[in-house]
Amino acid sequence: MELEDAFIKKVQSLDLKKLKEKELIDLSEEIRNYIISSCSVNGGHLASNLGVVELTLALHQFFNFPKDKLIFDVGHQCYTHKILTGRSLSKLRKEDGVGGFQKRQESIYDPFDAGHSSTSISAAMGMAIQRDLKKEKYDIIAVIGDASVANGMAFEALNNLIDFNHKIIIVINDNNMSISNSTGAIHDFLQKIRVSNKYNNMKNRYQRILSKNRFTKFLFKVLRKIKNRFKRLLLRNNIFEMFGCYYISNVNGHDFSELKKAFKKAKKIDSSVVIHVSTVKGKGYEFIKDENLSSWHSVKPFDIKTGKSKEILEENKICWSEVYANLLTEEIENGSSILINPATLVGSKLQKLYEKNKNKVFDVGISEEHALTLAAGFSAFNSHSYVSIYSSFMQRAYDQINHDIARLNIPVTLLIDRAGLVGEDGETHQGIFDESFLMNMPNMCVCMAKDYSEAKALFNFSKIYQHPLAIRYPLGCIDNSYIEKEIEYGKWIKEKEASNKDIALITFGPKLTEILNLNLDITIINALFQKPLDEECLKSLLNYKNIIVYDAYAIEEGFCYHVLTKLYELGYRDNIKLFGVKNEFILKASIKRQEEMNHVDINTIYEYIKSLKV
Repeated sequence: MELEDAFIKKVQSLDLKKLKEKELIDLSEEIRNYIISSCSVNGGHLASNLGVVELTLALHQFFNFPKDKLIFDVGHQCYTHKILTGRSLSKLRKEDGVGGFQKRQESIYDPFDAGHSSTSISAAMGMAIQRDLKKEKYDIIAVIGDASVANGMAFEALNNLIDFNHKIIIVINDNNMSISNSTGAIHDFLQKIRVSNKYNNMKNRYQRILSKNRFTKFLFKVLRKIKNRFKRLLLRNNIFEMFGCYYISNVNGHDFSELKKAFKKAKKIDSSVVIHVSTVKGKGYEFIKDENLSSWHSVKPFDIKTGKSKEILEENKICWSEVYANLLTEEIENGSSILINPATLVGSKLQKLYEKNKNKVFDVGISEEHALTLAAGFSAFNSHSYVSIYSSFMQRAYDQINHDIARLNIPVTLLIDRAGLVGEDGETHQGIFDESFLMNMPNMCVCMAKDYSEAKALFNFSKIYQHPLAIRYPLGCIDNSYIEKEIEYGKWIKEKEASNKDIALITFGPKLTEILNLNLDITIINALFQKPLDEECLKSLLNYKNIIVYDAYAIEEGFCYHVLTKLYELGYRDNIKLFGVKNEFILKASIKRQEEMNHVDINTIYEYIKSLKV
């Protein structure tokens, strides 16, 4: 840690504006090694950060932050930016360390923060309006990836630029990759520009030949002006010029000289500017190859020398994502359903399924809204579609779920990964809000399994259920043992009945297994379906003195409040205690620590039950 802090102090002591290119190259190498070292201990977004070291250094050398404003889209590639602004990564993503994204509360160098994609251009435009109304002078730079710029929100912002008279600079960081492989027409368009280096090299040779004497130099200038005049009269050069931006193409994102020229030109232009920068994701770490780039997007702690994860999965354990990936594989390969996923195939363990079944598995890129309505279109005539999606990303498609799926009451199954608390990614990625808004949608069924057996039973149920269904599952691993289990729509399971009518506890998910392992003399109800509520089961609990409703996977305003309301409607007037996650943006920490802070850890439940028995 002392060595790491010494490195931050060393960087802080440097005058970036005075560094020569050789010094910048050396500093880039040191920063890269520091990022690799920090991520090997703490985990983090490694590949994306290794790809933008030179780009970030060049931005900091040329512009004047924090007077100028620098926005990283998503923000998961801002580690070099944090280092250059004096922030140590020794406790990266830990409760008492810096976050993995830009954070306004963390530094004046972070003017905006987000954890989801495609917000940077809109935010930059808003800042530009404010700047110009105040008659202030500074530049606003948005750095956005090639996958993020294809998102609908980014396109809405670009479309607005045609009549937008407030200058911003957009740097498209084109590394030919996103969380999963980049997809779509914009990716293909950028690829064509990127591979057109042959044309650019030929043009540069032509320019050098005609620059040898005064006459040919004059001839070159005249011909170039005529060409540019006709080009602007007859056609727009590319889609970004159609949006009203001055376009600077084919900039090597690892070449300080090229970057400086591009920034210099961009600063002189009066209109908004798009700078197309090509970088290599994962640059500088030998174990990150083209074929495994996606697996290095977000990493757990790993061994630097071998590149292997330090986390060893226990024998007979399986992660929740893999549970549903296995179930999907069987259905997609043998059934008539399709699967849609918005750019998280690797995280949800679906990459192999996608590669073998591209006619039935669709990665739509960072386009959550499109993903849900695409599923609705497929399912509109009683065909079944599955959408695998992270809880926090699904928030972006609320209207599509409500308007296009729930309203039409069609067979779309949402497989909601990362439901509940997620740990070190912090408030932008918590999966705690979807349960409450899904439960308030007509026609929507919401459920969560406690183990592999229930997961398979719920998945089998999804195959025959002809209405909208949300199956939620958290981060973490479970036993891979399986016992065939029958379930009934909307029915809860009495896992244990006490010898008295003193305490009844209603809960679900993997926490239920932990509760059962405490071997308490209380009645324990497995609320396998959070919606609909099992009214008959609730009626059977009305004689209990104490009812505990425990939901560690969502805010209290979801399942907990629905049960509370129903119990009051049924006439229950004894003691009800709710344990749910606070309706707050939960900051980064370990999941265990987040559970403790929100009083949804097993020990808190145990101590409360003990207090009732005194």
